[in-house]
Amino acid sequence: MPDYSQPQDGDVYLEPADLQGSLGLALKVDRVLHHERTAFQELHVLECGPLGRVLLLDGIIQATEFDEPAYHEMLAHVPLLTHPAPSRVLIIGGGDGGTLREVLKHPTVRQVELCEIDGQVVEASKRFFPGLAVGLADPRLKLTIGDGVAFLAETQERYDAILIDSSDPDGPAEGLFGEDFYQSVKHALAPGGVAAALAESYYLYQDLIRDTFAVLDEVFPHACYYTAQVPTYNSGLMGFALMTTSAYPLSPPDAMRVGELTPLRYYTEAAHRAAFALPRPALELLPPRIAQLQENIFASGRGGLAGLADD
Repeated sequence: MPDYSQPQDGDVYLEPADLQGSLGLALKVDRVLHHERTAFQELHVLECGPLGRVLLLDGIIQATEFDEPAYHEMLAHVPLLTHPAPSRVLIIGGGDGGTLREVLKHPTVRQVELCEIDGQVVEASKRFFPGLAVGLADPRLKLTIGDGVAFLAETQERYDAILIDSSDPDGPAEGLFGEDFYQSVKHALAPGGVAAALAESYYLYQDLIRDTFAVLDEVFPHACYYTAQVPTYNSGLMGFALMTTSAYPLSPPDAMRVGELTPLRYYTEAAHRAAFALPRPALELLPPRIAQLQENIFASGRGGLAGLADD
């Protein structure tokens, strides 16, 4: 983890820069609301004007009230709408509760397990981010404080959907980006299951994306890369990996099911479709089979996503 300064009331905070120190984000800090060193990482909660409250872990922005729906809605709804009727869902990470909040909007969901390594993240979210943490009191939730890698390797349960809501691939989240972990994900999925994971910006983490999708192409029948616009993540976008054991991953979402997901602040059916349309810098990082599929989804001349689903 690179060195970073300590946020101070009234100062400009500089997040550790990417691209060999060339590109970073700056936050105007009104107040530092909370600071602690947990057993795993350094945690700050800041008040930052129009951004609202901001969660930092080891100096890196994890969520802001300003744009968190873009991340959490796309991580949750794209995979869950790919599955015909998700009932049992597992979230690895996501201790702030944002992904859980979105998962619980799906009426078919009957049980959610959430495994977060750092219980202090959960407590900080309950205290400072009630809009994120609202689902942490839901009776459908089973919360485990522990290592997500070990949890997946040991569980005997099978899930319709697994969502990996991790921080960047440093520190406590490092084990959530390797081949052994994705094999555990596949093993823990029920027949027809779907999974999604943070896969970073194609501008900033090219080696990670290339290596990750080379693994996913071997492990899963289908894997795709999709993105969301998140201004307070460095480079302004976040990428995700979508993996399925059988369901066609680029089928369009069902409009009636989308209509049940209220309230929404970012996700739309059109945004779901467009998230898989990638520019060349992203396509060049993917294995040929995946790149060809995604490059052609809007150029097939056969009705786009729906037409390709018949292949």
